[in-house]
Amino acid sequence: VELQSRDETILVKGAPPVTLTLRRSPHGPIITDVFQDSLGSTPVAMWWAFLETENPVLDAFYELNRADTLAKARAASSKIHAPGLNVVWASASGDIGWWAAAKLPIRPPNVNPSFILDGSTREADKTGFYRFADNPQEENPARGYIMSANHQPKPPSGVPVPGYYNLSDRAQELEDQLTAPGVLWNLQNSQAVQLDSRHGYGPRVLAPLLTTLRQVVTDPSERAMVEALGQWDGDHRVGDIVSTVFNQFLYELAKAAFADELGEAQFKNLLRTRALDFALPRLAAEPGSPWWDVRGTPAVETRADIVKAAWQGSMTHLKHTLGNDPTTWRWGRAHTLTHAHPLAAQKPLDKLFNVGPFPAPGGRETPNNLAQSVGSAPWAVSFGPST
Repeated sequence: VELQSRDETILVKGAPPVTLTLRRSPHGPIITDVFQDSLGSTPVAMWWAFLETENPVLDAFYELNRADTLAKARAASSKIHAPGLNVVWASASGDIGWWAAAKLPIRPPNVNPSFILDGSTREADKTGFYRFADNPQEENPARGYIMSANHQPKPPSGVPVPGYYNLSDRAQELEDQLTAPGVLWNLQNSQAVQLDSRHGYGPRVLAPLLTTLRQVVTDPSERAMVEALGQWDGDHRVGDIVSTVFNQFLYELAKAAFADELGEAQFKNLLRTRALDFALPRLAAEPGSPWWDVRGTPAVETRADIVKAAWQGSMTHLKHTLGNDPTTWRWGRAHTLTHAHPLAAQKPLDKLFNVGPFPAPGGRETPNNLAQSVGSAPWAVSFGPST
């Protein structure tokens, strides 16, 4: 099939115009030129329902704002084709609903759209879209509440819903709070759920590594930190030290395991994805994984070797960044929130217009989702809970 192409000219103030040639295949626009460091020269197309459907999203939001019945809200949500959204709705009369709003394509059997597909075969074809009624959804569930945290839903219809979902730990923490017996949902307890700074991800990653950490860490003061990690409940309060140690160790572990195989560009890409969040608990639990071996060395490194290197890297970095006294490595000192003003991008206007930094509780995927990127301390909050 012949590629479609067109030229777009972008006028630039004080400089010559820039002309771009945009190419389109039956599987979507060719995006290779934008991601040459990651994709090389092989043409890669990006298919997205946003570009392929009518997508009357403005009609959907207009109707949602005026929906006074469950049926009207459901019908309005069905008009959101892309991007995929969780629509949670409630009426003054007591109806509640949740719909995964998106046009879900029908793909050939056994095709995993998380991978780049071969466009010359049938695996990249889409034969249509599933009905909106097949999407994950709930209306007036018996439990009496609806909770959505961008986690992978389980559609009653059995229709596969591939997508870019967050970990289930945040949803599980909220579920644990909401199902606690005997809680009076007054203002104080409702606020406590919104400001909860804990989840089970940290303890889940650490559990299979604690025995190894106790073997490779020999310094008495550092061994005390390892024991604190073993007792940690995953909370990220501003005064906590263990959350600072864990988040630095998480980055060092990922870097030591993945950077040698992926290279700098692809490792940086990995840090920006949810794939890393899903991969690390699985890697930690698998002592025989080939990822533990460092590429380009004659030795065959083990999980213990990488865990030791990651721990030593964590201690070195935290001492260099936050000082030699571990009692000062408080989460609120390393994890801060700054309210940035648009004009502050031009320094030194940041000193005039930005507000902060403030010590910030919470973190990646805690209910109080004051999230930071996976990386080295200190961490700046990059976004917060949307609602």
